[in-house]
Amino acid sequence: MQFKIREISMEPKDIAIISRINNEHIVPQARFRLFFGQKEIQVSQVLKVENWVKEDEIGLSHSLIKNLGANEGDEVVLQTQSRSTSTSYSLIKQRIHQPGKTFNNAEIDQIIGDITTGALSPLETSVFITSQIFQDWTISEIEYLTKAIAGSGQMLDWKDMIIFDKHSLGGVPGNKVSLLIVPIIAAAGLTIPKTSSRAITSPSGTADTMEALGCEIEFSIDEIVEIAKRTNGLIAWTGGLNIVPADEKIIRDVQFPLGIDPEPMMIASVLSKKVAMGVQFLVLDIPTGGGTKVENLEVGKRIAHRFAELGLRLGIRIESGITYGSSPVGHSIGPALEAREALAALINPQHASDSLIGKSTSLAGILLEMSGKAIQGRGQDLALEILNSGKAYGKFQEILEAQSGDPMIQPEDIEVGECVYEYLAPQSGWIVEINNKIISRAARAAGAPMDKRAGVHFLKKKDSVKRGEVIFQLYAPNEKKLLAAEAELVKNVPLVIEGMLLARE
Repeated sequence: MQFKIREISMEPKDIAIISRINNEHIVPQARFRLFFGQKEIQVSQVLKVENWVKEDEIGLSHSLIKNLGANEGDEVVLQTQSRSTSTSYSLIKQRIHQPGKTFNNAEIDQIIGDITTGALSPLETSVFITSQIFQDWTISEIEYLTKAIAGSGQMLDWKDMIIFDKHSLGGVPGNKVSLLIVPIIAAAGLTIPKTSSRAITSPSGTADTMEALGCEIEFSIDEIVEIAKRTNGLIAWTGGLNIVPADEKIIRDVQFPLGIDPEPMMIASVLSKKVAMGVQFLVLDIPTGGGTKVENLEVGKRIAHRFAELGLRLGIRIESGITYGSSPVGHSIGPALEAREALAALINPQHASDSLIGKSTSLAGILLEMSGKAIQGRGQDLALEILNSGKAYGKFQEILEAQSGDPMIQPEDIEVGECVYEYLAPQSGWIVEINNKIISRAARAAGAPMDKRAGVHFLKKKDSVKRGEVIFQLYAPNEKKLLAAEAELVKNVPLVIEGMLLARE
């Protein structure tokens, strides 16, 4: 199978992306090698995605292209490899077929070791992950799984430094709160080296948004330690680090293609990264509501308690904030637009979105209380004080400079898409519901996160509107992308407007 190379910035770097069109014969769960001239390299996974590449193209990272000795536009051959069945697969089958059986520590270590080395195929790994949906896992099994994944790569040793962190379970577009939380916590004198992935299925990840500010986000472990010691905080991409490679393989080989995230794996995935990064205090953002991973407050509390219990076993103190997740955070969605909004909020918090300021300071406040910087119940007050005083913005400028960015950058300096579509209110009334999934799909169709200039900016959210009034603006880098994004909004209604008259009988 021959394809033309197209260079794509993506995480992880050792995957390939092809179009779904006319490539039905390619089985994503297989194992592949790329050939160019006399050079050949292994590809960990091939993903079939719409709208990223043409049917005769293959998307590769810069590092893969360099390793092949090729250039963009060159033709490469993609070839399926045969492979033998892993011995650890029998352990997985035993766990499935024997009621009451649980994995012990050594068995989990063997399975994760085989996933890391590739001895366990993506298909076999999918059985391991899928079975977690239908079988209860004990807290001990999740502990073994977390430790095994954390131990599959490098682990940071901060010596006597105390490390704080924030993590979100995701599912809410525009969730740019880390760009406020990190400088608030760092300005309070605490160390918070925040690592984040790039977006895969969402319009922007924290790393994408930070990069839109013109910062370097890829560092070695030594560089992360040096920056954290100098500024107390940073926002970096996990792709530059050899941490939790087993988790990366599971996500790209199974969870992303199948669209599944069973609870045991979800918990282990989150906490393995924290163990590897040497985190001791963690605030967990658990968004709830329509379109999120957590359907209601009751489920959110159960998950929070399970994280806290497991954290005790792992030496991490965890407190959770169960947050409203049924509409976007702030007004902007997409890397450049989110970067603009976050930077503006740091410069002038009094004029920022209530949802962005409220969520950022409440989560930062929990960390401040956990650290002893604030007494119980007064953490958010201290976070607001740090933000409103300008100390958080000053700290963010330090972080920007440490990450090779311009500390004097202004929101208007960040480029957004030239092509704009305005979504007008079809009737007068009150916006009572915003569909996160449809808004996210429209932002992605416009080019986000691959093109950082694409996204959505809301002028109205849960407000009263008049017919014909602009509710949100859709930004795209060109007309073709803009039309594709508009099509998403034609096919699906992105929000609900209700008038005072609900029905007439």
